[in-house]
Amino acid sequence: MSKDKDNFDIAAVTIFLVFLAVTFLVLVAVSYSTRENSTQTPFLGSIQIRSTSIDVTGLNGTDLNINLKAVLHNPNGFGATLDTAEYSVYANGHYLGSGKTTQEYNLTPQSSLTLTFPISVGWDVAFKTMESYIVNWGHITWMVNGTAQINIDGLSISAPFEFTTG
Repeated sequence: MSKDKDNFDIAAVTIFLVFLAVTFLVLVAVSYSTRENSTQTPFLGSIQIRSTSIDVTGLNGTDLNINLKAVLHNPNGFGATLDTAEYSVYANGHYLGSGKTTQEYNLTPQSSLTLTFPISVGWDVAFKTMESYIVNWGHITWMVNGTAQINIDGLSISAPFEFTTG
């Protein structure tokens, strides 16, 4: 075989694998965004958090960039500021990655807002997740857990949180 033929075969296989992974993540995102059942642990009293969607925001030769979105609902009569949140994300028990929120979120009294949890997922983990998705007949349970730094009128509080959907 010629060297050009070997390079072409490697490039074709790489392109095919990237296509499969992106197709899988789009299917997962569609499946995930249509599911409504979610559970959570209490997060600073009666503040509630529920995941809503997952979006692929970029990909390269080593990993995928994903945004997991969640709605934070504050039924309380006081507001709060989420300064930062450090978290880990799992899909069907597979650790996908960890991250930290990239902005401050102001939660006014009796309101809701959408938070974004960005992570980078390596291709090896993406393929394990795809295998789990297939084995579980299109079902993925997503879990996010971590610690949030919240400020309420100058009082800084560290609050653990966890939510699961799927």
